[in-house]
Amino acid sequence: MTKDKGKTEFLLSRRAALQGIGASIPAMALGSAFGALPVLAQEAKGPINFMTWGGNFGKGIRVAFSEPFQKETGFEIKDITPFNLGKFQTAMRHGNPEGYDLAWFNDEVDPALMGAQGMLEELDYSQMPNAKNAIAGARQKFGAAPYVTIYPMSYNTKAFGGKAPTGWKDFWDIEGFKGPRSLGTWVCGVLEAALMADGVAPDKLYPLDEDRAFKMLDKIKPHIRVFHDTQANDAVQQMLEQGEVVMVLTWGSDTVMAHMDGRPIDVVYDEGFYFSPLVGIAKGSKYVKECHQYLDSFFDPKKELAFINAWPTSPANTAVLELMTPEQKQAVATGHLDKMINFNVAYYSEHRARLQQKYDSWRIL
Repeated sequence: MTKDKGKTEFLLSRRAALQGIGASIPAMALGSAFGALPVLAQEAKGPINFMTWGGNFGKGIRVAFSEPFQKETGFEIKDITPFNLGKFQTAMRHGNPEGYDLAWFNDEVDPALMGAQGMLEELDYSQMPNAKNAIAGARQKFGAAPYVTIYPMSYNTKAFGGKAPTGWKDFWDIEGFKGPRSLGTWVCGVLEAALMADGVAPDKLYPLDEDRAFKMLDKIKPHIRVFHDTQANDAVQQMLEQGEVVMVLTWGSDTVMAHMDGRPIDVVYDEGFYFSPLVGIAKGSKYVKECHQYLDSFFDPKKELAFINAWPTSPANTAVLELMTPEQKQAVATGHLDKMINFNVAYYSEHRARLQQKYDSWRIL
């Protein structure tokens, strides 16, 4: 998945996001700013075993959510890293001998698939009142998340003589916006971009017209310098900064931060994509109530802001924007989501594997 974990951030796959940027904030900075959660019944036991991600991302989660939760409830959140979908599936098929309680998936699709297979608990949002202000993609049937991963077009700001692309039609306009492009190895977003370049409205994308999309991809393929590894964002961002490619489809958070640092790259939010890598509760966990309580803390605005300060990304709860400085607001996508497309979970749950194989075959021919 993603630098915005956000690497898949829809294999969705935002694994490069897990490398993270930014530093952890001191636990004491959280202090008593957060209201205490209700103390759980004394007979409850722990720890809550959380199959999740490490690195700076993991530090941010511990500082903003896990450590306050333990202080307020007495329940330890025990991280088991890194997340591995295969290991989780194998454990659940054999009665969960590892005792997983929570799992942080790469995307929105895998939790839907795991839930349909009886491996995850359906979330009870009556136990998660803070989630009511979150975007729909971050509070789904089998998972919830405190942040949003973005996957938009990025471009070199020096490449077009002061002009800036505004959507996928410009990506396909090789005369008006000259220069080599790059698409990722991950299929999600590629067919949608091709269709929007051909005039399909964002709200009419699904089900994807595959033949029409691949005809458009055939047109742009001679101008694709490289199909970059979607899980390795650093290389393509360096190519973009140096002008080796002028436009790319890639993870956006690092591009936004680089732009704010004065580097010659920026993102196009319009017609970009987003999703939320979700956390699900393992089916049969003996701590279902406590897991709901922990997930509810994801949507506490102050705690969510603490997470963003520790690991820059975009909050899923729009109420967090009210607590942010103007500079912080410029660095997040939350205020732009109405111009972006949330990948269709139901569609990709059924078609993702097949489409990925079809796209892979097209790329290498």
